[in-house]
Amino acid sequence: MFSFLAEILAITFLGFGAIYPLFLWISPHKLINSGFYRFNQGMVSIVISIGIIFIYLSLSHYNNFFLGIFWLFIQLFVTAIYWKADNINNIFISIPPIIGVTYLTLIMSQIFTVDLSIINYIIIFNSYSIVALVFFSMILGHWYLNVIQLPINLLQNSIILFSTLLAIRLLWNAYALISFEVIDNYGIVLSLINFLWTFEGFLLLIAMLFGVIIPILLNVFIWNTLQIQSTQSATGLIYVSVVSVLFGDLFYKYYAFRFGIIL
Repeated sequence: MFSFLAEILAITFLGFGAIYPLFLWISPHKLINSGFYRFNQGMVSIVISIGIIFIYLSLSHYNNFFLGIFWLFIQLFVTAIYWKADNINNIFISIPPIIGVTYLTLIMSQIFTVDLSIINYIIIFNSYSIVALVFFSMILGHWYLNVIQLPINLLQNSIILFSTLLAIRLLWNAYALISFEVIDNYGIVLSLINFLWTFEGFLLLIAMLFGVIIPILLNVFIWNTLQIQSTQSATGLIYVSVVSVLFGDLFYKYYAFRFGIIL
C-alpha cells in the first residue's frame, strides 16, 4: 500500500477540495451565518494547497501542474473576496470546483494504470463526494452549537444526499461483485467475489464494510436522531461515520491503483 501512498494522498486531498465547496448549496447563506462560509472556504484552500504540494514533491512528473496552481489561485481569490462579505453568491464559489474537477480529471487520466471510462470517472467522483460530504455533514452538525435556531432540515438534506451517494456506491459494488474479474499476483483470473476471500483481496472486503455498510447503518441512526431534534447526538454519530468512510476510502483507492478495481 505504501508504494501508492503519495498518489492516494494527492487525489484524496485534491478530490476533497474539488467537490467540497459545491455542498455549500445545501446551506444557503440566508439561513446560516457567514462564519460558516469563511471556515469552509479557508479549510478547502488549505486542503487544496496540501494536495498541490503532494503533486509537486512526489508526483512532479505528471503534467498539468500549472493548471493546479491556477485552481489554487482562483480558490484563494474567491475566498478572499467573500471572507468578510455579507452577501455570498454560491455561483461564484462554484467556479473553483469546476477548475478543480477539470484538473483532477486530467491528473487521473495519467495517474491510474487502467484506462478510465466515463462510468469510472463517475464512480471516482462519487467516492470523492462521499468523503467530502461526510466531513461537510460533521461540520454542519457542529455548527448547530454556534447558531441558535438553525433549521434542522439543512442537516437532514445533507444526510439524505449522503445516503444517496452511499446507495450509488452500494449498487456499483453489488454490480462489481457479479461482473468484475481480477488478475491476482499469480496471474490467476478470479471473479471479484472470489477475490475477496483471498489473502490479497481481504482488505477490499474491509473497504466495503467500512466504506458502505457501516456508514449506511449509521445514517439510519443519524436520521432517527434528527427526528427528535437531537443534533448533538447526530453529530457524534457523524464523527464515527467520518472515521469509517476514511478507513474504507483508503483501501478502495489502494485497490484502484494496485489492481485497477474502481469502486
